[in-house]
Amino acid sequence: MSDITYDKQIFAANLRRLMDRHGEKQVDVARLLGVTKASVSAYCSGEQMPRMDKLEQLARHYGVPRAALIESEAPAPAAPEPAALSPIEAIYGSLNDAGQSELLRYGRYLGAQEEFRARLAPIVTIRHYLVPAAAGYASPVEGEDYEDIPLPDDAPPGADFCLTVRGDSMAPYIRDGQLVYVRRDTPLREFDAGVFYVDGDVLCKQWCVDYAGTLHLLSANPAREDANRSFPRSSGQTVICFGKVLLPHPLPKPAYR
Repeated sequence: MSDITYDKQIFAANLRRLMDRHGEKQVDVARLLGVTKASVSAYCSGEQMPRMDKLEQLARHYGVPRAALIESEAPAPAAPEPAALSPIEAIYGSLNDAGQSELLRYGRYLGAQEEFRARLAPIVTIRHYLVPAAAGYASPVEGEDYEDIPLPDDAPPGADFCLTVRGDSMAPYIRDGQLVYVRRDTPLREFDAGVFYVDGDVLCKQWCVDYAGTLHLLSANPAREDANRSFPRSSGQTVICFGKVLLPHPLPKPAYR
């Protein structure tokens, strides 16, 4: 899971400055990192931070230390704050040598007893793709930017990955900014919501095919018919379904105003 907690706006300003200095465009950086142009656009606008390995790759490419990407200026080293003592450390420190030896002996004894051993539950994670979908755009493909996040207890069973939806074209069933969970390799019934890849874009839409064989990717929002996409058989465009969006209830057929 990514541990990046740096200021995204500082990184974005540093990246734009280095790109300008080297005469590079977003597509050049996307090709360098093996990500989409949409990912680099999100970096440059301060919406997203790349993973640590991508930061290292950028630093090597531009011949600068990583600090030149993530810091406005080199901070002065701060004196470390004294760490708070744990209860066992406080007890140990209050004992004399004999007491400390006895505490350690008893601790080892307890550690050897099965009934006293701590049992840590494994942390279950799910892959979260970082560039948002547009009810909208995203990038749930191998090699793109993602982070592994803990799987919430209320997540629908069987999800393979998740992504964030941006925009209102799937409202009220999928809200702007909502995290949706997707199952790969699942047959979609007519008007199910899915995640579709079309010419570099990834769309979160309902789908249907009409009598002429035209594929329609539809907005669930009655006021967003303008965001619909249609693909006749003769269009020559390739539409790939990444999977079914797992929702509590089946979606109705859209009824536009």
